[in-house]
Amino acid sequence: MKIEYDKIEFDMNEFAPLLLQDKQEGFRRIGEMFLNAVLEKEFSAFIGAEKNQRNNDRTDYRNGSKERRLKTTLGELNLLRPYARNSKFETKLLENYSRIDKALASIVVESYLKGVSTRKVESIVGELGIELSHETVSRLSHELDEIVTAFKCSDIEAYYPYLYIDATYLKVFDGIRFVSKAVMIAVGVNAYGMREILDIAPMESEAVSTYTDFFDSLKERGLEKVDLIISDGHKGIKKAASESFVGSSWQFCTVHLKRNLMKIVPKKDLEEVLEYLNDVLSCETFDQATSIANGMIATYEDTHPRLTQFLMDNLYEACMFMTFPKTHRRKIHSTNMLERFNKEIKRRTKVIGAFPNDGSVLRLLVPLAIETNAKWLTRKYVNWDNLVQLQKAEDEITEIF
Repeated sequence: MKIEYDKIEFDMNEFAPLLLQDKQEGFRRIGEMFLNAVLEKEFSAFIGAEKNQRNNDRTDYRNGSKERRLKTTLGELNLLRPYARNSKFETKLLENYSRIDKALASIVVESYLKGVSTRKVESIVGELGIELSHETVSRLSHELDEIVTAFKCSDIEAYYPYLYIDATYLKVFDGIRFVSKAVMIAVGVNAYGMREILDIAPMESEAVSTYTDFFDSLKERGLEKVDLIISDGHKGIKKAASESFVGSSWQFCTVHLKRNLMKIVPKKDLEEVLEYLNDVLSCETFDQATSIANGMIATYEDTHPRLTQFLMDNLYEACMFMTFPKTHRRKIHSTNMLERFNKEIKRRTKVIGAFPNDGSVLRLLVPLAIETNAKWLTRKYVNWDNLVQLQKAEDEITEIF
């Protein structure tokens, strides 16, 4: 190939046989030479002089070049990027390809977020004629670190009347082996009735101190007051919540309450016990529920002592939702509001199987949380407006029917 000012001449004796023998390599070589010629032309215009040309209009001098490899649909091209002695040359050619690279990275990361495995992403990109290794895909996913940091360090409101705490379990490598690790999720419902995922955190252990650290991180970001904390019956969460948010109430998720109860009640008695429990949980007031709960405890005191102890330890706190607005109770008696989010986590993590570290867990779940928050902000979860009127109207309808 010969470059002369505005012309590029190709030696057909060189390229014709190459194209006939290996079309891919032939076009790769042509593309490589053409882009090098464009780079040279662009650089000559930048310094004001062609190669080996002497004139009075030049603004700088050549200072060698460095090889730059560029992956394209033609294959990997070896480009020679020229440098100037006294100024910085920025080529628009590589800038355009840089945009292509960023677009590709965006596609890869988006595929990863949608639950596509890195192996599958590699295969998809390969179909485009671009070589992209498993390691490269994993490296590109690290671009999400800034999003994770911004999410976990952002300020949150000082007051959330309702705070849901739930955990999902994922396989994570701990440096020695893959273990099942609890990933805590905190969702707050603010004074305007809007819900928001506040934090996601893989737990090193399920000790009280770990849960306390989790709550402290929320307080450091601005959270000061919570009225009701809804979670499963883990004693660590209960103790840490009472110490971290003095004056708050704790609601034992009624769904988890039933699941735990089913483990200690004989199968032949389960239907009867669950029916009695539902009578307690369907009461209109906390006082009514307490009265029936006392009767339930007395009923099984002699025949089911283990059940009796379980009810004494947990049943009253499972009825705490009855002390809050009636129109909210269906949504605050359990952590079921997180069920769809947890299902989406499972769907997206199914193709991944196991995570190499905690960071990879956050890189997948935090963008999902941001996406979920955007959907949740379109409508209220609970209504704080006109609660007295709403309660009165509901009571009147109840009396009619």
